Amino acid sequence: MSNPINILDSNTSFDDYFSRNSISEEVQNKLTTTDFLIVPTEYKDANFYFAQESISFIKFCRQNDPGHSYDLLADSDIQVRSLHSFDIWMPVIWIASEILLPFVVNMVSSYIYDKLKGREKEEAKVDVTFIVKRDNEEKTIHYSGDAKTFKESFERIDLNNM
Repeated sequence: MSNPINILDSNTSFDDYFSRNSISEEVQNKLTTTDFLIVPTEYKDANFYFAQESISFIKFCRQNDPGHSYDLLADSDIQVRSLHSFDIWMPVIWIASEILLPFVVNMVSSYIYDKLKGREKEEAKVDVTFIVKRDNEEKTIHYSGDAKTFKESFERIDLNNM
């Protein structure tokens, strides 16, 4: 069985997104003032899109965790990339501090659990990327695998030693 989790050193820059989409300084400052940011991904057509589950996930988080700040890295209307299947296409989640990673993994796990209610026998895949700030470095953690084993997969790795 292959490992559905990929951890890489990264250096994410949103400069291209900011300039091509005329993103205000106020929104740019969310990178320093928000615990969890849903960020867009650039696709082959050179446009930036938010993942299919972005809006639902942010509403879920705000409803279930009023103690942390959740937001979209956007000024106004967003473009959502919809993929039609029962697979769960989670957003790219920017995390302000590594100590919040286990927390957001649990939030994603709870969200997946809710999405699977009533459809437990159906096969579903999850695709999610976390961008984690850690002191002066950054890690990208990508999960692409079975929805039912998401939480278990993260429990098998030591998130403190990545």
